Amino acid sequence: MTKTEQVTAEYAFHLPVPPDEAFALISDPVQDPVWQAACVDVTLLDGPARPGGRYEITFQLIGKRMQFTVEISEFEPGRRSRFHTVEGPFGYVGTYEYVEREDGTTTVHWTFEVDPGDYFGIMPKSLLRKVLVNSVKKDSGKLAAQLGQGARNR
Repeated sequence: MTKTEQVTAEYAFHLPVPPDEAFALISDPVQDPVWQAACVDVTLLDGPARPGGRYEITFQLIGKRMQFTVEISEFEPGRRSRFHTVEGPFGYVGTYEYVEREDGTTTVHWTFEVDPGDYFGIMPKSLLRKVLVNSVKKDSGKLAAQLGQGARNR
């Protein structure tokens, strides 16, 4: 098996809600299909989201359906969450960090490290990084718009 280079994708986005609310929407895997277009399904394997909690997640991305078993390694409400694959077609580690802004809203820093191996064939790593970042850009933009609309309707 050939050694492939790891791909790191990063993106920061703003959500018009406090960090605890942003965390509840983004760091709970059950919410992933609600705000991530590529997420098809999530099943919690051993209770609610928490450190050590595991879940199965299915994505449809770049014409491929992929299923993973993921473990939550960090879960600090309103501050940080981190997760990593236990089983699946390739490994990844994801992190969300939540920073409260002066106006009480949240900046979310997303980092995703993936070692795709040969799963995507000859796709350049730079293209995979771009696909991942564009996906989060689009999903987070849609989520921010929905949350902003909800805040205006309160």
